Amino acid sequence: MTSRKPDIRLRPFIKTYFAGKDEKPPEVQRTVPNGEMGLFFYRTALVCYDGRGTYRSCLSGQSVRYQDIISHEGIDVVGVQFTSLGARMFLHAPLYCFYDDVIALQELPGEGWQELEERVMTAATHEECWQVFDTFFLKELPHSTAETENIRRLQRAIAYGQRHVADARIDDVALSACLSTRQLNRVFADIIGMPPKEYLRLQRFHHTVRSLKVNREDTLTSIAWNNGYCDTSHITVDFRKICGYTPHELLEVSRNDSDTYGWRI
Repeated sequence: MTSRKPDIRLRPFIKTYFAGKDEKPPEVQRTVPNGEMGLFFYRTALVCYDGRGTYRSCLSGQSVRYQDIISHEGIDVVGVQFTSLGARMFLHAPLYCFYDDVIALQELPGEGWQELEERVMTAATHEECWQVFDTFFLKELPHSTAETENIRRLQRAIAYGQRHVADARIDDVALSACLSTRQLNRVFADIIGMPPKEYLRLQRFHHTVRSLKVNREDTLTSIAWNNGYCDTSHITVDFRKICGYTPHELLEVSRNDSDTYGWRI
């Protein structure tokens, strides 16, 4: 997998562009949610998102459950990873509309998505695809319907959640953003695309995964406790729901994984 940062004007909203090519990929690849939405363009063959459908290009909405992607042919994929707050800048609809869903690109609200798909599919190289992304998103940015004041509030809320990943309470997160809990839930659903409680749950999961990989000599009990889980049963149930594996199983299947995007197992 290769990647490139977007134009500097887009970096508050787009984390990275990525690309990968594999002539003989595993038949099933598992992705896990990380609180950041993404666009995926499969340039050589359709792929099946298990339980959802077959896609040439798609938007992956927010979710708290893993997704298995099935391919019987080689894969040539390019895509866009938004920041947690970034997708709403380019999608002219509340992001909760896409919660726990995968949406074909031509079904997205607004104009230009079908043309974007065609230009990406016909680009000669991955680098040319990334140039197409820059041009498209820079053109779309001035037309955003997102409320900038609410984005600033959510930046403070996310920063608070990252500082208190093991013990963040929704009331305290709302207070950090100068919002009531009801307002926080509404703004989170609109701009991030999921409830704040679920977003914080994903941040704790990924923080715990990093702890497991770095502190391999620590007991599961201590890692669970240090990351805000009540006990080993709590952490095991949560991991199975999010990634489909127990903590120990996840360490084994991801042993050789060099993914930096937080999506793939």
